[in-house]
Amino acid sequence: MRKTFILLFTLFLVSCSSEFKVVEKPTEYSEIIKRRQIVGAKFSENGDCFMCLQNVKRFTPSLEEIKNAENILRKNIRKTNSKKINQANGCPIIHKNLNIYRRQYWGYYNEKNEKIIYVTFNKNKLKLIEKIKGFRKDESDNWKKERESWFDGCSNHWEIKINLATKELFELGINGIG
Repeated sequence: MRKTFILLFTLFLVSCSSEFKVVEKPTEYSEIIKRRQIVGAKFSENGDCFMCLQNVKRFTPSLEEIKNAENILRKNIRKTNSKKINQANGCPIIHKNLNIYRRQYWGYYNEKNEKIIYVTFNKNKLKLIEKIKGFRKDESDNWKKERESWFDGCSNHWEIKINLATKELFELGINGIG
């Protein structure tokens, strides 16, 4: 009995790892990563970022850098999101619902040569009432290969930049309500 408990507890701890792991490689420029409830696409410096990060030097973010960016995000998003733009009437409050979004990560250097992680967030989990109302989530694999672009959709779709050197969040962009 004791051995079974220890084995189950060890398996539980391993499954709750705080480390990101690569779980899929859909293209030569992207990898799907996962940590607990977070799933994201990590793009290499040569991966397409349609209409973004033009004329900047890019880098491929490491799993450790993404983990650091996520920690900075969790620590600072409430303050950065204090105005709660486009987050009412059925649209999620971002800082209360970070785990409902799939992410896309790109790395670039700013003018001070500091590493910045640019992250897009797109709602990936539906509540029961949303399913009953007929809402569907995007089941395509396009997000694994290229930058997602959405028009409107309120806080179901947003983006932010995270400075790894200064540990600051900036350029929070939340889609409009249309």
